[in-house]
Amino acid sequence: MHAVCFDLDGTLLHPTRPYGDVLRDAIVDVVGDCRDDWLTTYDQAFFQRFHACEPRPVERAFAEAMPDADAAALADALLEREIEMLTPAPGLSAYLDSITDQGHSVGVVTNGVPHWQRAKLEANGLLGAMDAVVASYEAGAHKPDPEPFRLAEDRLDAAEYLMIGDDDADVDGAKTAGWHAMRYDGDGFDSIGRPSFD
Repeated sequence: MHAVCFDLDGTLLHPTRPYGDVLRDAIVDVVGDCRDDWLTTYDQAFFQRFHACEPRPVERAFAEAMPDADAAALADALLEREIEMLTPAPGLSAYLDSITDQGHSVGVVTNGVPHWQRAKLEANGLLGAMDAVVASYEAGAHKPDPEPFRLAEDRLDAAEYLMIGDDDADVDGAKTAGWHAMRYDGDGFDSIGRPSFD
């Protein structure tokens, strides 16, 4: 048996709006206004914490950017807004069916916080289609580090593994981990070839 794993953001799910607009709307939902310095401080604080795999990076970044606001409510609003702005890639359902029809396992290897990424999959009807989901926070390192790929191997017993993703971190990370890799060009799965383990 082979396993085919996908990146999540930008591959399985496509954004329909700029992320900055989504962040701004989430803040307005909770506090009724949004200042540019809040956005700048949030972005800096989030990415610093995220890259270090610190706990609760969204809430802690909001707490730094907006200390008088309810950080948990802001995080909930951002997740809700992010889910609203994502849509499954064109042709995805048929592509997933073709993989399972070939007898392959299907998984996700994504950089992110586990409950956050699983919520996006579930909201778009994809969680049940996955044999395994690995979020980088569970591995303690982000792609292209090999650790998320090693954790996926623990959860998906397969002879060979293939990663499909839209970013160098997906493709280069998979190859470093000894996996096969295919780059997803963002045009939908109608235009991508069948999974190849050659």
